[in-house]
Amino acid sequence: MALDPLIRLVNLFELLSTSKQPLTQEAITDLIPGFPESPAARARAFERAKASLREIGIPIRTVALPGRAQVGYWIDPDDFAFDLDLTRDEWAALEAALGCAVFVGQHGQHFESRLGLLYRQAAPILWDMGGLTHLDPALAEAIAGSKRVRFGYRGRERDVFPFGVLMRWGQTYLVAEEEDRQKSFRIDRIEGPYVLGPYEAHPRPIDLRSALPSHPWHLEIDQRVQVTLLGARAQLEHLGATPYHLSPDPSGLSTGVVEVSNMVAFFGDLMMESAPVVPIAPPEVRVRFMDHVKGALAALQNNFTVTTTTTPSPADARVSTRPPPPRSHQRLEDRFMAVQQLLSYLRINGGSATIKALTEASGLPADEVVELLESASLAGLPPYSPDVLLDVMVDEEFDLVEVSVDTELGRTKRIDVVEAMTVLATLDAVAGLLENNDPELTSASRKLRSAIEGQFVRVGDVVNLDNPPESLALLRRAVVVPDCVEFAYTDAEGKTTTRHAVALTLFVVAGRWYLFGLHEGKERHFRLDRMREVQLTPFDGCHDALRIREGRQSIDRLDPLGLRSAGQPTRLRLSAGQMPTLEALTGGVFDVEGDEVIVYSFRDEWLARLLLALGPGVRAALPSATIEMFRNIGERTLVQFDSPWTAPGSVGLGDQGGSADESGADESSADDEK
Repeated sequence: MALDPLIRLVNLFELLSTSKQPLTQEAITDLIPGFPESPAARARAFERAKASLREIGIPIRTVALPGRAQVGYWIDPDDFAFDLDLTRDEWAALEAALGCAVFVGQHGQHFESRLGLLYRQAAPILWDMGGLTHLDPALAEAIAGSKRVRFGYRGRERDVFPFGVLMRWGQTYLVAEEEDRQKSFRIDRIEGPYVLGPYEAHPRPIDLRSALPSHPWHLEIDQRVQVTLLGARAQLEHLGATPYHLSPDPSGLSTGVVEVSNMVAFFGDLMMESAPVVPIAPPEVRVRFMDHVKGALAALQNNFTVTTTTTPSPADARVSTRPPPPRSHQRLEDRFMAVQQLLSYLRINGGSATIKALTEASGLPADEVVELLESASLAGLPPYSPDVLLDVMVDEEFDLVEVSVDTELGRTKRIDVVEAMTVLATLDAVAGLLENNDPELTSASRKLRSAIEGQFVRVGDVVNLDNPPESLALLRRAVVVPDCVEFAYTDAEGKTTTRHAVALTLFVVAGRWYLFGLHEGKERHFRLDRMREVQLTPFDGCHDALRIREGRQSIDRLDPLGLRSAGQPTRLRLSAGQMPTLEALTGGVFDVEGDEVIVYSFRDEWLARLLLALGPGVRAALPSATIEMFRNIGERTLVQFDSPWTAPGSVGLGDQGGSADESGADESSADDEK
């Protein structure tokens, strides 16, 4: 029977990490069973095994041996691991804090596992750190190493000194100095390759926050003006309009004023409102908005075709209650890392844990946990007798796993600079949500930060500006207990009702915070910015442990709104200029296949409003009901301009804005319509 490649890879790791001297390929393949007999095949198998360990992040040193034209190999544990010396309470606090972040790195791995923390499927808060984990390592090195960097952006080469990373509106920006001016660049729109210069002792800004405004409407794309809006009072308040005239006119409308310098983002948000809200002054903004709507309606006949596909009714627009399938590790490298994670978890927890606990913490099926640990128990050191094998005992009858061997496999692994930036940014973000200092988390964070900073010259500053609303602290307590909350909620139709929900999870998508909970026995999402008068309250079903656990397990960390799993897909053809609006209004939840974009929706009205917001040029095959709704919404919006209302004058802000390149905030414009 052929030896499991996983056992051979663990054996290779154990041999090279415990050897007192470098070993040749011949010595290694003679000592470890399972390598082919043929010298050529044996050499190829050894190279594949080396490559697997290096892909996992375990450096193998190559040393020239004296007196012979041969090289030796060995692994220095200090090259890939460090000791945090945390107590069990500190480990638990750190795991809970980092479990809040959704950060999937290369190969889809949740890299928190290398810190000794297993994947947590359910967490009180899900904070999307995906933009950081996809940061190019070269750019991260420039930030951490205090090096000037060159790259392409907006069709020309830029030469900047990088300060750090700013997270805003679900996007990630590089804050840097170019030609003695501080600017920000949307990282996903930077064109490589990156060319790094030498180290520079460069003065840094006190606070990165000033690189971006508080709202995407304030990005300096257009000349900054004050725009007068006409709409329902509740909608104007929701849009943050300063009241100008709140006495309803005969049609029940009021006015308010907002400040805008990014008209594309502004028009997109207005079109997504459930009832028409239109700009009535200044005249040039009014005309531009009307042209946008008229252009979309005029293109309707040529750009949209009718399909027989039907979209789900609002009653069916709910998140699937099916839990996501368990993660499974098929690749050899994935299986090896899973063994590392399980042994690390066991080490942290005193050498023993139940199979159930390992299954819940790792996200792996129970039979795969057992298979991986049983394979590990067959690995060890030459001559592979029972006394030198990894001492791993799996007792399925008593649901227990025990280990009593001190192997390097269970040590905390070093992380790269991108991961370090992500971890520290997550800890800072989570710490800001705690009303009272958590001494275990504070202590664990200090030790982790010290270990990370000892590994790098410095770690670039990361500031997350997707700040939660004031109600988050109370809602977080409700999630942790868990408990029920009562609140007044204004839905997409502008209706306000009192709701009760079992709080399950909080998450943020594209800078917008949501509560995921059980409402009237069904799983629902609630936008925190639409919630008022939030309070804890006793309510039936608040302590149904089984239902709460099932609800938490049903949420997909990578798609918490459930759009891909339960939404109706629609294929669109867009221009490049429409993509920023799509990103902003969908929270980045869409897929690209060739020259088509697939968006997901629960309601026909939302899809129709999205198409209007995108404007002329969108091509799609749609159900006739969606096309008719598109037409009706556009026509109702234009009718709003005929309301018997005398528009107050607008107030321009002179030359405070200017064009993007003139204002000094060109790349903070995120090219940038958010």
